Amino acid sequence: MENKQKKELWEYFFNYPKKHYNIYMEKMTEYPEYIIYDEEITDSKKNKWNEYFGNDNPVYLEIGCGSGNFTASNAQKFPGKNYIALELRFKRLVMAAVKSKKRELKNIVFLRKRGEKLLDFLGKDEISGLYINFPDPWTGSEHKRLINKELFDRLDIIMKPSGKLFFKTDHEGYYYDTLELVKGLAKYEIVFHTDDLYNTEKVKDNIQTEFEQMFLSKHNMNIKYIEIVKK
Repeated sequence: MENKQKKELWEYFFNYPKKHYNIYMEKMTEYPEYIIYDEEITDSKKNKWNEYFGNDNPVYLEIGCGSGNFTASNAQKFPGKNYIALELRFKRLVMAAVKSKKRELKNIVFLRKRGEKLLDFLGKDEISGLYINFPDPWTGSEHKRLINKELFDRLDIIMKPSGKLFFKTDHEGYYYDTLELVKGLAKYEIVFHTDDLYNTEKVKDNIQTEFEQMFLSKHNMNIKYIEIVKK
């Protein structure tokens, strides 16, 4: 029985009520099978994601999924894997849920959660892989980047041995800095890297993000790609 007083929707996201809210905040509630925005519920799934999905299939995570094209396409292509995707923006979460519902996917969920809070909702060896696609390079403030030593400290806990981090970027500095970072990590090894993904054999299996589609249509620049395995 629910004893807690029911929270107003805005209370999940803001400290104080506002005059106007993003219309997609309310729309999120129309997709409870695809979107979890209550952090208390999200965190209660720690060590229980296979139970949530109802199977023992490997769990893959994407941080910053945008409007969900990449993860939804992965979930459709690989029904024997489970997918968790993180995003903060209401509209993007709704768009991702719409795509997943249209495809009748059962192996995907979108969480309104920050990438720095992985240990709040993921337990030991709970994921088999992590996708990070086109994160903010934070030029001039590189210490704010998502891929840093602290991320690998978290992966030490939550990612299974032989699990992989898959990283795509259009930013040359981020690409080379990540290669250098991993060289200094005893528990991780770069198993593939290229500064021109579309001129490798990997491109045939590449699933494009929305940003990637837009970027390629507007710019004549290479997509960089790295695969990092946990030893």
